[in-house]
Amino acid sequence: MATFWKICVVVILALFSQVFAQMGKRGPMGGWADVSENNQHVQNALKFAKDEYNKDRKEDYITEISRIIRLRQQVVAGMKYSMEVEAMVSPCSESEFTKGECQDQQTSKKRCSFEVLIVVWENRKELRKGYCSSKRN
Repeated sequence: MATFWKICVVVILALFSQVFAQMGKRGPMGGWADVSENNQHVQNALKFAKDEYNKDRKEDYITEISRIIRLRQQVVAGMKYSMEVEAMVSPCSESEFTKGECQDQQTSKKRCSFEVLIVVWENRKELRKGYCSSKRN
């Protein structure tokens, strides 16, 4: 019987060492992980962030995302996305800009930071952080 428990302990220790070795490669569980811009979920979160940012604004509308700087995701009670992008910003809304009604208005590049929480099973999307600042060189 004692041999059986010794074998169980060795097997459990071996499993734990494998789990911890894998965690070291991917970062801590529940921590932030980089994600590809080709990931459809992160693209949906980015579109949602842009649309929410533009809602009820009176100026500085994001007309397009010109460059991805960093995209990360974190598993929480749902999925949290952190997105750093460079965006083209205009004093005109996206629809005005697209229709050509604001061609004489200047656009500028700004660095934008967004954090979106998506809880699929509650059908909830929330822009937790969204701001743009003048582009840093």
